[in-house]
Amino acid sequence: MKSSEKRAFWKFFLTYFISVALLILTAGHFYYSQMQHQLLEMEHFSLIEYAKRLKVGESTEGLEGYTHRYEQRTFEHFSIDNFNQRNDQFEKWVPGNEKGVYIFITKNTTHFEEQRNRLFFVVAGTQFLLLLLFAIISFILARNAIAPLQKSIRELDRFAKDLIHDLNTPVTSIGLNLKALRKEPLLHNHSALDRLQKSADAISDLHKNLRYLLHEGSYTPELIDLEQMVDSLLAEYRQLYPHQHFEVAIHERNVQANAAALRQILDNLLSNACKFSADSGKITLTYKDKKLTIADEGIGIKRPERIFERSYSEQYGSGIGLDIVKRLCDAMQVHIDVLSTERGTSISLTFR
Repeated sequence: MKSSEKRAFWKFFLTYFISVALLILTAGHFYYSQMQHQLLEMEHFSLIEYAKRLKVGESTEGLEGYTHRYEQRTFEHFSIDNFNQRNDQFEKWVPGNEKGVYIFITKNTTHFEEQRNRLFFVVAGTQFLLLLLFAIISFILARNAIAPLQKSIRELDRFAKDLIHDLNTPVTSIGLNLKALRKEPLLHNHSALDRLQKSADAISDLHKNLRYLLHEGSYTPELIDLEQMVDSLLAEYRQLYPHQHFEVAIHERNVQANAAALRQILDNLLSNACKFSADSGKITLTYKDKKLTIADEGIGIKRPERIFERSYSEQYGSGIGLDIVKRLCDAMQVHIDVLSTERGTSISLTFR
């Protein structure tokens, strides 16, 4: 199951399970509160029954946990419903047979605590079993609900991969034919070829980024020789953009990241810097204190806060390249910042 399918599955599962779990826990709480109230009422009733025995002269032998004493006292506002729980005992005052005499009855809470604990474990156990049952039911429902979506995602994924694979041949063919046409004396500097070359480069970049977009896997960090990677990339870009001036200042040679992901990030950022910089412009790469910065002297970005949005582009292009950059940075927990003015753009990558 791929990450997109897993996200959809867990979304369905958690939706089912959490809604039912909240209902079960809420019902259990109210049931426990109600039953505890009933247990207290039974304790109150037991004190009343004990008082009746005392008043009619019946024996209280065999009734454990009770104590009583007679007291001569007055109450400003006496209620027969008085009943208190204090520390480890229940207390109740009951009028005696003689005027002004009251019986103070107490009962320890041992029996009540035992019943309440038993109630708690019964309710908690029942809730646990119900939650387990509904977790299984939610799992089954989520799996059944996600099955059509999984099938659609797999078919779409297969179609997209086949399409991108089939694009490789015409993209390569266009590039080779453009190179052949430039060898023709009459077409060497023709503006139509420049426009075709720009479109071909855009298609090639889109093809390359779509492959990464569909790539599914974890980006395991490793120790990378950044200087070697940058030199390899710049060797290609110096041929593609011979009029650009590249400056490199790498103060720390190694960086902890995924090699394939980092190369794609740098490739996309360098490609944008070269495309949107003036001829003979300067592009600077600096790495120091775990921060890699790529700065250009291009036309700048009007809305830098939107450049990582899918399909957003201020110039030509699909807008997927920077979306790929942001996705890869997030996957590797690399923080990315953009600073842009009319005199150029600076993009910084801060590694962990």
